[in-house]
Amino acid sequence: MDVFIGIDVACAKGKYLPLVICSKENGRLLPFPLASYPIKPPRGLGNALTLHDKLNQAFANDVANYIETVCESFHLNPIRIGIDSPLRPRDNSLKRRVAEQALDKAGISSYTTPSIDDFEAIKAKAIAHLHADKPIPNLPHAHQIFMLLGFALNERLSKVAECIEVYPHATVKHLGVANIHKSKGNQAELQLSAMSHYTSWPRTDDDWAQVGNMCLGPMHDRVDAYSAAWVASLPEQERICFGDPDKGDAIWIPKVDPINSPPAKQPTKPKPTKKKKQPVSNVGHKRSCPACHQHEFKRWPFGWDAHAAHRCNGLTEVELEARKKEFKRRFMSS
Repeated sequence: MDVFIGIDVACAKGKYLPLVICSKENGRLLPFPLASYPIKPPRGLGNALTLHDKLNQAFANDVANYIETVCESFHLNPIRIGIDSPLRPRDNSLKRRVAEQALDKAGISSYTTPSIDDFEAIKAKAIAHLHADKPIPNLPHAHQIFMLLGFALNERLSKVAECIEVYPHATVKHLGVANIHKSKGNQAELQLSAMSHYTSWPRTDDDWAQVGNMCLGPMHDRVDAYSAAWVASLPEQERICFGDPDKGDAIWIPKVDPINSPPAKQPTKPKPTKKKKQPVSNVGHKRSCPACHQHEFKRWPFGWDAHAAHRCNGLTEVELEARKKEFKRRFMSS
């Protein structure tokens, strides 16, 4: 079975690498339940150790061994790997990579990828910081050090399958669901719901029950890894390129239309219109969600609260309890 892999490059100390493996079945991009597998991906080394190339190479080799072990165990054939990190340093002659310049023109923010010379200076500065017994959380250039691990992953995993650079923030920005940080409230669930319009997963309650099982890590990391696998699953003609692939300087996102959903928050709210209670004959029957019209309740109104809290795209509130109150006020009050 052909599979596509997504990696959210993270080097936080002791944190399992968020890595998703997906297959395509009947037009659906389905992740394997890796979180429940006895074999686990390697844990992050932490920024201090990520400064050392040999340790990154060893980590990347552990990741390759993990992927190969899973694939051999379940007879899987890895086709492409999406990596959420620059794959190589910036050319010394450029101030910003070609791909990053393209992101700038599109109004999408990104960290500047250092050049090889820059990284030598960054490593020296960080090592001096550590030798002075200064706190590791205050390590300079912490938001760029992870790229060293990305370089090592690309070098090693390219021997497993084709590797492409992806940028989950650019993907959700393109989809129109990046107005709130992915770690806030239920934003990660809303982003995954937007992706499901094109990946057809997760759609059902059973799908959503498996979201936490696709890999280890916080919800927003799992969603980023799934996003990376989604881009990896697409042929080149179904992807948008920022940069120049011929120069090995490209970032890819899906070539899809934005999701037409209301913003997560609105400055002002119109006065709610009271809705009539559903007639008794409709209770317990199938019914589509009156807010997003995308979810079908098998026995209305059972399950409305979970749907409203986590998945409904037709609500304006962000916090879980506020979303349930909004849904109840708009669609279940007399």
